[in-house]
Order: sequence, then C-alpha cells, then structure tokens
Amino acid sequence: MSRTFAVGLALVACAGGARAQTGRGAARRSHALLAQAQSLWRGIAVRDSVANARTAWERRARRFDAGPLTVLLPDAVGTETGFRITAGAAEYLRDALPARFLAVRVVVALAATGVDSTVRTERLRNRARIPVGVEPRPDTLADGWSVAAAVAWDYRETLDSTWRGWLPPDLGLGWTPKRDGPATVRELMRGDTRVGAGCLEGKVDACRLWLGLDADTEPYKVRYRPRELQALVSGRWFPTHQSAELAQQCAAEARDACLRLTSLGYLPPIPAGPSPRASFVRFVLTRSRPGALPQALQDRAGSVGDRLVRATGVAEDSLVQGWRAWVLTEGGMPEVTANLRDAWPVAVFAGLLVLAAARSGRWR
Repeated sequence: MSRTFAVGLALVACAGGARAQTGRGAARRSHALLAQAQSLWRGIAVRDSVANARTAWERRARRFDAGPLTVLLPDAVGTETGFRITAGAAEYLRDALPARFLAVRVVVALAATGVDSTVRTERLRNRARIPVGVEPRPDTLADGWSVAAAVAWDYRETLDSTWRGWLPPDLGLGWTPKRDGPATVRELMRGDTRVGAGCLEGKVDACRLWLGLDADTEPYKVRYRPRELQALVSGRWFPTHQSAELAQQCAAEARDACLRLTSLGYLPPIPAGPSPRASFVRFVLTRSRPGALPQALQDRAGSVGDRLVRATGVAEDSLVQGWRAWVLTEGGMPEVTANLRDAWPVAVFAGLLVLAAARSGRWR
C-alpha cells in the first residue's frame, strides 16, 4: 500500500465518520481515525526508510580486482558474480592492453553509489575512472564483456588517428571464430568490391587493399571502383545539402562527385567492415607472440600493416595469408595437401641425405 493511498483512505474514512455521527461520539470517532492515519503514516515511513537504507547499501560501491584490473560494482552484485565479471573482463583484455594502462584506471559501474568514499578508502584517487553500465543485479551469466568493452573503448581513444580510424570500437577483443567468423566470411564472399572478391580468391594484395592495411595515398581510387562508390551512396542518408547533392550526382555516375563526396568523410575509406578488421586483430592476438598486439598499438609510425609487421616480426603478406586461412577455417589452419609433383623435390633431397649418411661414420 502506497503512502498517499493509505493516508487518503484514512482521511476519507475520517470525513465519512464525521458526517455519519454528530456530537461527542463523532468527535471521538474522528480523533480515533486521525490517530489511526498517523500511526499508518509512521509505519509506512519506517518501512520506506528501511527499504531506502537497504537499497543504498546494496548499491554501495565495492571493489573487485583481477590482476591489474580494478572494478567498482554495486554490492548487490554479490561476491561470486562480482569476481566472475572482473575475471572475465581481465581475460578479454589479457595480452591485448598494457598492464600499465589498467594500473592507472578504475572501472566504475554507473549504478554504484558512494563511489567517492570507496575511492578514498581504497586509495584509488589517482586513477582515471571508466564508466560502465553494469546493473545492480546483473545477469548471473554475465562474463565481464561490458567491462572489457568499456576499457577497450577508453584505450582506443588514447591511440593515434591511424589506429582510431582503423580499429573497431572494442578493438576486436570480443571477436570469436565460431560466433563471428561466419559473418566475416559472408562479408568476404559478398564480392561487392573488386578487392574483396580478389581477397576471397587468395590474392594477398587484394586482401591488403580490402582490409586497408597500407597507407594508400588515394584510398578511394585504389580500393574502390567508381561503380562501387556509387553503390555505397545508395540508401545512405547525407546530413547537409552539399553532401546530398553530391550523392545524387554520384548516383548518376558522376565520378568527380563521388570523389568530392569521399573528401567530406561520408564514405568509409576501408571496404572491409568492423567484423573483418576485428578478426585480423584477434588473429594477431592469438597467433603471434605475447605482447605483439600491445606493441603494435603503441607504435605511431607508418601504416597499420607496417606496425603489425614490426611488432610480430612476420612479413605483411604472410600475416595476411595466415589470417585468410584462419578466418576461412573458423579459427583453424588449412590441412597440408600436396600431390606427387609437389613432393618429389623433398623425396630427392631426403634420399641424398640418406646416401650421404650411409657413406660416412658408422653407416659405412
């Protein structure tokens, strides 16, 4: 029963009793009803106070740690779920972000209260705060992805313009071959661009163009055909009169209008969408030496491909070939297949080794 409803009910009863009775009996009845209303009011106030205190306590910020990652979550999350969320986020971020970045930040749930007090008590005042939308009672299956995504977004904003223009918002850390691989393959198989179709066929240079790995001076000219730019314009909304007019001209096969439209930043310079680029990040993270991805992300010289080459120590074409095979096999690697024509040089070389061994040492 709400406070307003209870008090209103008591007052209505009081007024009705006053009209029904007169004299001294009516007065006593009115006083009794008023006393009842006041008692009810006090009871509701006490219950509201207890409920508010319980809610405040449940939302009180509580610290959880996993390695260098620190998260402040509402106390209502509970110990088990809180540690699972924090450990899950740390697993997503493992080997991807520098530990020194995590060590000077604290992730704070927007639903948490008393954050300032907790920050002072836990000696976290010198850390930058990263807000994240974790509910006071999150899904019991929450694995920490929302925390990891917020941290990844914050880290992405510290990188230079080359990385910010190429990386997906979550750095691709949540991409998995089984769940997201089919979408990446479908995008590759669409063949809506020449370089995408070439990449599917196994042309490494086409893959580099499709993924936007190189610092092409005129990306729209080398990565797209004119008709592909016209297809990009179709169905898009352009916010200004100038851009809308150029879009109409571009759709009418005016190539100069398409190129002028690209200079305004309304068309993506990279044909591959966020999912394929996320898959490339994930490939580097899982198939390269530990620390390669953070090293590449901290590099500020050259193209995305140049930075990945320096960090991994692997030639760019080899990286691209490995990524393509990895994506097309859903995180596996293609089986080695060779016919007799391919195998005979190996057989001859092995025979020579056996012959040399037989003519020397104890084999003689």
